[in-house]
Amino acid sequence: MPTLYLMLFPALTAFLFALVAIKIIKPIALEVGLVDAPSERKKHSGNIPLIGGISIFLAVLAATVIWMPNTQELRLYLIASAMMVFIGAVDDKYDLSVGVRLVGQLIIASLMIYGVGAYIQDLGNIFNLGNVDLGWFGIPFTYFAIIVAINAFNMIDGIDGLLGSLSINTFTALAVLFIYQGQEGFINYALILATAIFPYLLFNLGVPFKNTKKIFMGDAGAMFIGLSVVWLLSEGSQGETRSFSAVTALWITAVPLMDMLAIVIRRLRKGHSPFKPDRDHIHHILLRLGYNPRQALIIISILAALLSSIGILGEVYNIADSFMFALFLAVFGIYHYVLRNTERHNFILKLFPKNKVL
Repeated sequence: MPTLYLMLFPALTAFLFALVAIKIIKPIALEVGLVDAPSERKKHSGNIPLIGGISIFLAVLAATVIWMPNTQELRLYLIASAMMVFIGAVDDKYDLSVGVRLVGQLIIASLMIYGVGAYIQDLGNIFNLGNVDLGWFGIPFTYFAIIVAINAFNMIDGIDGLLGSLSINTFTALAVLFIYQGQEGFINYALILATAIFPYLLFNLGVPFKNTKKIFMGDAGAMFIGLSVVWLLSEGSQGETRSFSAVTALWITAVPLMDMLAIVIRRLRKGHSPFKPDRDHIHHILLRLGYNPRQALIIISILAALLSSIGILGEVYNIADSFMFALFLAVFGIYHYVLRNTERHNFILKLFPKNKVL
């Protein structure tokens, strides 16, 4: 395991560079119109700069160049990430069609899969019948996983602080798993990603200064985070020196993943497109129940941390993949049922009384 200062310096570098990047890029974004304007669906006040993802990527790039070994794998990952951020920024500016975004994401995913060689092949013993080896099907499965991760983190971005909090939760959980297995390089990279997101979270919530004007993540950030999550998950869960099982990946991305799957199921049952926007995400339901945005953020963040902790404990205590997979499916079933029926049964209000949530 690396010493504390070897983990602290890269993380601190990422934090400081993200802070500086936000300050520098914000006026540029306002000047060129890289902003999120209010609309019927978007109730915020004024034009909000869509620079969170760009600032996070620049901070990760700077910390990586300064502190991380210069390997071909890392270079290709950063090139793929830069391309993903570029497409996301263009989408933020010009609102690209779903088809154009999807083609761009698939092309960039190809660079990671074929260039880096990072793809998901071994799903572990999830059915208690021996390890599920996808073989050649691991490549299309990884394409699917990248698209799912990008859209899961993008779709959950509905209230201030939520995408940043859930992303930090996922990367911190990954860092804990890498620390447990002593995977030094990946520990630092997971921490770099987590700390690079933190300044964005502060500005998004309006925390640093009294008159701080907020910023949004934008599609550039969601795409970069989705790609980074799948890269670290594939690196950590595959091969002979893996740090955790593939099923653990479900637990540490549980809230964005379960929310997206539940939304897609509900939209398909209504005969709607899976990509059609609606107001049935978990944060929308909590707001309709009467929680304010900050209370909804706290509740969802607690849920995400709890589910990630279950996945980590499953690794620490070497619980069977089949049991952890069955438990995840059961939790998803409960999640889906509760969100569909909570406005009738008030289950969440009983679990989190509004007067006891900050």
